[in-house]
Amino acid sequence: MKITIIYNHYFAKMPRDTYEQMRLIAPKATFFEAHYDTVTARDLIDSEVIFGPPPRHMLKELENLKWLHLTSAGADSMTDCTLYANPNIILTKSSGSFGVPIAEHVVGMMLSLGQGFGHYFEKQREAKWAQTWQGESVDIYNSTVFVLGLGDIGTEVCRRLSCFGANLVGFRYDISKPHEIVSDVRPMSELSRSLPEADYIVICLPGTADTKGLLGRDEFALMKKRMIIVNIGRGSIIDTDALVDALNLGQILGAGLDVTDPEPLPDGHPLFTAKNVLITPHVSAASPSTNDRRIAVFMDLLKHYADDKPLPNQVSFDKGY
Repeated sequence: MKITIIYNHYFAKMPRDTYEQMRLIAPKATFFEAHYDTVTARDLIDSEVIFGPPPRHMLKELENLKWLHLTSAGADSMTDCTLYANPNIILTKSSGSFGVPIAEHVVGMMLSLGQGFGHYFEKQREAKWAQTWQGESVDIYNSTVFVLGLGDIGTEVCRRLSCFGANLVGFRYDISKPHEIVSDVRPMSELSRSLPEADYIVICLPGTADTKGLLGRDEFALMKKRMIIVNIGRGSIIDTDALVDALNLGQILGAGLDVTDPEPLPDGHPLFTAKNVLITPHVSAASPSTNDRRIAVFMDLLKHYADDKPLPNQVSFDKGY
């Protein structure tokens, strides 16, 4: 069994002793390292397992590939079955690796936008002592926070916000199971009618056909003027033009975006200069410990694969996540 590890700017090289640990799990495995920018189809042609992001256009040539493990929690770019030579491909993702740093990123955005830190930073750069914040502060304490998506990332967000004393409302498609932190869990079908309640909305949903354009002009019209939205899910979930207008017209107070549509956001895009927006370039998972957790997820899946057991973290091609 050949296992190929593909690195890119987002996935740093594994420590050498990791390979020794993998050999203990799969003694007959051989390992090959490549980088996304230089890998060729010939490098991958005899791979049974790939850990990392292969170029999409090569997948149709990889007839020996049985299992592809993504280094991301999102899988929307890889859920088109026609991409693969093997119709029975197993696709898994690194869910469970990113909740901690992304949740901290979310809290940072909420504090910055809710307390007007951006305004004060600009005054600091101008070397001015100016108590001139004209916006309305929004405390996290006792605020109503909607968390859309209660997977690993959404749960870690809730864990931290509960310590701030926020009133948490979770939204998910399947509400059959109780959540460990949030007692008020509602189906996604109730989101629109619930929107006037929210002080903050945190989007932790995957990018799928069901979530595309979930929040647009009609939804922004229902929100409080002091509402702040944070999106660390996928940019396609929000209608970008509608968001720009909602910010500039004062329909909502602010937005924190680690993902955008389009992405990357082109230079000069009007979202950059919209009122009270904080944009980070899809880096909320960046943490020294993220790589360690990502590797640990793969190691656990490799044990299942070597023992011919069903793999956790499988992506549903029908659902898109």
